[in-house]
Amino acid sequence: MSRWSADSLHIALTPGEVALQCGEQTRVLTSAERTLVSLLPLLDEALADASWHRPRVDVILSQHFVRQHLTLPPGKALSRVEETALVAASLHDIYGAEARSWRIAVHSQPPHAGLVGAAIEAESLKTLEALLTRHGARTLTITPLASRAVQALPARFNGWWVGVEPGWVTLMGAIGGVWQHLAAQPIGSDWHATLPEWIAREAECAAMPIERHVYLQPIGVGAVSSVATTGWRWDTLPHTAQARGAAALTHL
Repeated sequence: MSRWSADSLHIALTPGEVALQCGEQTRVLTSAERTLVSLLPLLDEALADASWHRPRVDVILSQHFVRQHLTLPPGKALSRVEETALVAASLHDIYGAEARSWRIAVHSQPPHAGLVGAAIEAESLKTLEALLTRHGARTLTITPLASRAVQALPARFNGWWVGVEPGWVTLMGAIGGVWQHLAAQPIGSDWHATLPEWIAREAECAAMPIERHVYLQPIGVGAVSSVATTGWRWDTLPHTAQARGAAALTHL
């Protein structure tokens, strides 16, 4: 990933943890609470120290806080407004009235493929943005972990990207750089053993056959040994084994 200069502030928010990184400095604050909004007082506390203030702030959110969805193929080109409306309607069908309070970002794809939507609770995002602006942020980006991590994949990626963070796994399958299948679920400490079977089940559910090549990206879970399954090729992407939890997200 192309990173800003050391004058930029990188923030990661995961359940129970806030990490701040700027240049060679890193600070991590923890809480027993695990919601996104519960982390904001911790972040406000850290930013009370003006030495952390930077005009450019980059925030990465754990997938725990994000609902990602792949719509059915629209079959025709849509405007940005129509794309957002389609994703919003699909999320409402799945999650009900709760989805009306979410802010949605859309990744466009060719009409023969679905739209990729990422939704986050809007009021929490609004409060986060106001907090960072109050502490000097002028250029602000807020990105889900998966959206950031997959940017490092080849443009015409074929296969499965698997992002594993503490307590959560995200799976995205692509053909020629077009996303064809998305899935996510909570995981326990035995995730390394259960992952191959889950991915195989998801592959059977995919609308189109996707190459059985898995790119495993551990994020904040320590060193990970290779996986081997019959009929599948596995590669473990480079990761910082020493960085745990929220601190690892600031390295993406």
